[in-house]
Amino acid sequence: MVEIDFNKENEEDYSDPADFVDDVTDDVLVPDVLYKKPTIDEFEDNIVFIAGIPIVGADRIGRLQSVLKKVLEKLEPGVKLFIPPSPEGGSLGVLLTEWPDSRSAAFAVKSLDGYSFDKNHTFTARFFTDMKKLEAPSDAWTTPVKSEYSDVGDLWWWLQNERCRDQFAISHDKLGVPTVGVFTNMKGNDPELAGDPEKAERANWTETVFTWSPHGSYLSTIHKRGIILWGGRDFARAHRFAHDNVQYIDFSPCETYLVTYAAPEENNSWGDYEKDSLRVWDVRTGELKKAYSTFELTGRTQLPTWPFFKWSIDEKYFACLKAPEKDKLEREKKIDGISIFESETFELVDKRAVTIENIKHFDWSPTAPILAYYSECTDAVPAEFGLLQVPSMQRLRSARVHNVADAQMFWQKSGKRLAFYTMRYKKKEFRETGEVKYVGGCQYHVDIFEIDKKDVSLMNLPLAEPFIHFDWDPEGDKFCVLVGNTAKATPQVYKIEANSHAPKLVSKLDAGVHFNEVQFAPKGGWLAVLAKVSAGGNVYFIDTSLAEAKRTNVIEHPLFNKGYWDPTGRYFVTCSTLGGRAGADLGYRIFTFQGRELCRKNLDRLAQFKWRPRPPVKLSEQKQNEIRKNLKKTAAKFVKQDDDEKCRASQEVVEKRRKIMAAFDVIRNRNRECLENTRHLRIALRNGVDTEAQLDEDEFVDEEITIALSTSKTAAPLSEEDERD
Repeated sequence: MVEIDFNKENEEDYSDPADFVDDVTDDVLVPDVLYKKPTIDEFEDNIVFIAGIPIVGADRIGRLQSVLKKVLEKLEPGVKLFIPPSPEGGSLGVLLTEWPDSRSAAFAVKSLDGYSFDKNHTFTARFFTDMKKLEAPSDAWTTPVKSEYSDVGDLWWWLQNERCRDQFAISHDKLGVPTVGVFTNMKGNDPELAGDPEKAERANWTETVFTWSPHGSYLSTIHKRGIILWGGRDFARAHRFAHDNVQYIDFSPCETYLVTYAAPEENNSWGDYEKDSLRVWDVRTGELKKAYSTFELTGRTQLPTWPFFKWSIDEKYFACLKAPEKDKLEREKKIDGISIFESETFELVDKRAVTIENIKHFDWSPTAPILAYYSECTDAVPAEFGLLQVPSMQRLRSARVHNVADAQMFWQKSGKRLAFYTMRYKKKEFRETGEVKYVGGCQYHVDIFEIDKKDVSLMNLPLAEPFIHFDWDPEGDKFCVLVGNTAKATPQVYKIEANSHAPKLVSKLDAGVHFNEVQFAPKGGWLAVLAKVSAGGNVYFIDTSLAEAKRTNVIEHPLFNKGYWDPTGRYFVTCSTLGGRAGADLGYRIFTFQGRELCRKNLDRLAQFKWRPRPPVKLSEQKQNEIRKNLKKTAAKFVKQDDDEKCRASQEVVEKRRKIMAAFDVIRNRNRECLENTRHLRIALRNGVDTEAQLDEDEFVDEEITIALSTSKTAAPLSEEDERD
């Protein structure tokens, strides 16, 4: 055995020289495990900032820390806390806490926010990441100046029209200038400007588009520097909201809030400078209530949809889809939740989003704080349709369906029912291009949730043909499904009967070509079936109030691309606007609810047509029933007013003609007098011949001239010589 002597003096030195610089990055050295490297963000999610703790001196800081630790350890034994010291060594009234994970931190924020530590101290708890978003006030900040109240007059003056006439606004080119005008719909006559012509119609009133507020109180216009709301009889400026380069606007259901959006000017500024691209304003005061970053809310550099926020009918909550999270490899996952905010605080309900895996769409009930949602299916998980009660976040009812390729949801205006359309496939394959091919055909179903029934009952309606469109009777128990294809589409009217497990088919109406939409009138009963952007441009008007639905009329408006009921359901308009099919004659046509044409207008570059909305009816149910009971008497009154107006219109025409004739007689008599005064001069110029003298009838000679009215050829008789020849 040989013994080796390790001599330290002979060892090689492997240490780096003093001037050595390591230029090998971790991305090159350990790329396979780099994703495991901890980041500061992981720890920040676990930290909670607490304000409102007692302010004590250095001699009592230890006692305060022990008391605070006892309180916090009731929530989580592993919590760590740090009290930032003052220059004297005491407390500053704030506390930083570190929790084992983000879930524990979220529970701590929910539990400690508003916690009464003692009689004089109440905690305010926030995530540390939220505190980092706070910015210092600008050095140029000054106390806001109290603005003068702008009285624009009665915002609901147009609702006091004795004939209950509705208004609408249009945007088109007039003499080559973009013009917006507000008109009153006159049955049987051309629409009239709603008020002073110089105020109800203005050139360059908006730089892009206009829109009405949900109750029709304001007309909003978009400008480079912001939004302006106009109201009152003279359409005076009511409010102005400063937001440079604003692109989209949206109102909350009761007109309390206005949401505006402007994208950053530079594409690479997302997440850095667009902290306030989405703003929420108070309509009545013009105050900016809250500003959001759409990049932080969505995780994308493009706005996914508009309106971005969806509001509950009582405006207490508004919601959007949660931003998709990323895995450890920075790959984007699917959206897995809804962010629901309270309008009072503009903060998330319960300080966190509602988790719903693979959510695709959601929508609020028209009458209650209930959310309907649709989650996409995967190879392992079926699609889910459900109802979520807010703010309790209780799931009222849900249904799961496998192999769903497409889905849509339709709330009934009364909020009593919700319909889900689903297209279900048997098998799918992926082509080389990445497109999906459904093998074995597809099935089409309409599932209906009855919200007003116990435990929210569910019924299913299979469709024999492909689905095109769907609409509810707003208040009744009927709905219409449009099925078929572009070559042949059939409207089918169904009725939901009490104690029935499936809707009953009431009427299968005549099929048509290129039908693509159905619309019930706002008050129900009447239905319009539209063939938009088609050469025929047909619209079926259908009365569904009968035991069997009946088609009353068919109208044609070739290539029209938009159709709307007015708020009362008495009139229907079809429009050909910019952006429709090429070659269409731009303009609009107004019809009665039965399909009789009342007005036709061709307009240059018609861009928009919008009826002025009406606020919801505030009458009691008893008063509404009384009105329905006396409807025949009321109808007779309006018929008499229509007849009187026609007579008055005829009298106005006669009176106008009389005035024109009287003006003509004045001019004619003046010229006759001038002609008579210069008669002797004309006689002298004509050598004494009076060419204007009245002729003597005795000097005329009667002469009769016979004119043949018809002629015919006959052979002349031959003479004797001709006969001999």
